Amino acid sequence: MKTRIYVTVSAVIAAAAMLSGCASSSASTVSASCTPASTFKTLNAGSLSVVGPDYPPLFTYENQTLGGVDGKILQGFAEANCLTTDTKVLPAASVVETLKGGQADIAAGGWYPTAERAKVVAQSETAYGDPSVLVGKNPSGRIEDYTGKKVGTTQGYLWVDDLVKWGGDNVKLYQSPDAVYQDLVNGRIDVAVMAVNEAAYRLSKSSGSGLSYVSLQKTHLIEATQHPAVTNLPHAKDNPELTAAINSYLDKIRKDGSLAKILQEYGIDPKEANPATN
Repeated sequence: MKTRIYVTVSAVIAAAAMLSGCASSSASTVSASCTPASTFKTLNAGSLSVVGPDYPPLFTYENQTLGGVDGKILQGFAEANCLTTDTKVLPAASVVETLKGGQADIAAGGWYPTAERAKVVAQSETAYGDPSVLVGKNPSGRIEDYTGKKVGTTQGYLWVDDLVKWGGDNVKLYQSPDAVYQDLVNGRIDVAVMAVNEAAYRLSKSSGSGLSYVSLQKTHLIEATQHPAVTNLPHAKDNPELTAAINSYLDKIRKDGSLAKILQEYGIDPKEANPATN
C-alpha cells in the first residue's frame, strides 16, 4: 500500500475495538504428516495471524477465505509452513499499529516499504511491482501530453506532490481510487494516475468502458517515476526467523512462476512478479 492511507488516521484509535471482528481461521486443520518449509515463531502456536484492509485486488477476506494477491500469497505461505490462518480485516490506518502492538504476525494489502515504517515493523523483500499508470481513452503514457488537461489521482501516493506542482489546479485529488475511476468514466477528468493494481482491477470490472492503461513513462517532472513502487509484506519486528521464512517463500514462488500466475489471476501484468527486471 502506498504511503497510501486514504483512510483517516483517526481510525487507528477506533479500530482497536474492532480486533475481534471479521476474524476466523481460513484453514481449520493441518495434516499431522505436514513438514514446515521453515521454522519460526507466531503469535499463536500453529496459526498465522493476518491483518489487512479490504483492498481488492490485493487483499480480501470473504466467507473465511483469503483472497486477492496478498491473500493468495499468505495462504500459500501458511500451508507451506503447516499453519492455519487467523484473519482480521481492519481499516488501513490500523494495520501497522496492530503489528507494532504485537497483535498480529503479518500484514496484507500491497504495502510499500518505507524507512519510517521500518522503524516499527519488519519488512520483507520485494513481493511484486506496483508502478504508476495512466488510465484513459488511449492514454499516451507521457504525463507531458496532458498539460492543461484535467488529471485525477488518489491522495497519499508518492507522486502526488510532484503531480500537483506540475499541473496545479488541473490536478484533482480524491479520497479513494473508486472516486477517481468514476469521474474518469463520467468524463469529469481526462486521465487518471493510478497504481497498476487499482487500474487493472477496475478495468476488469468495466470491460465496456473504452478505457485502458499504460505505464507512466519516466519523467523528471515526477520523481516517483524514476523508482517505480514495489510492495512488501510487513510483519512483526524482532522475529528474524519469520522474515527469513517470508523471503524464502517469496523467492520460491517468484522462481517457480506461481507469483506471476497469482498476479495474472487478478488482472495484473505477470511481469510485475519480477520488478527488478522491468
